[in-house]
Amino acid sequence: STAGQGAGADAAGAGADEPAGATGVPRAYAYSGVMLTADNSLRIGDGKVYDNREEDIRFDCREAGCELESDSAVFTQVYGDPGDGTYDTCSMLTASQTSHRHYLAASAAGSEICFRDGDGNVGLLVVQVKSTAVPKLGFLTADLTVWKD
Repeated sequence: STAGQGAGADAAGAGADEPAGATGVPRAYAYSGVMLTADNSLRIGDGKVYDNREEDIRFDCREAGCELESDSAVFTQVYGDPGDGTYDTCSMLTASQTSHRHYLAASAAGSEICFRDGDGNVGLLVVQVKSTAVPKLGFLTADLTVWKD
């Protein structure tokens, strides 16, 4: 696989004879079909969704719109061509971010949202389905890649 690939990448940057991370790119862990609602939250470390609002990334809808929010992670959307959300891009874009909220009004299916957690793990969330027309029933499904050392 190519260094820094987005969702679905595995062992980014590792050749057949070198361990993952040998090229300076952390290993990529891919998680598909992640579904966030107003009743659950995502733990970045294991890519699992839990039936609580205490994990790293939460989805929330209000009258004014829907958003991703976190106490520890920062977010930014990648504006460009599909596939631009690589490890290098996400690492650069989130290095100086301070926003713990990402408003989803400008995010559609295929949108790439970079994040960085408090442990320095860099990730990419690729929106698959965003359902926000009825805020109380809103949800977001996405594919997730987390690059970890």
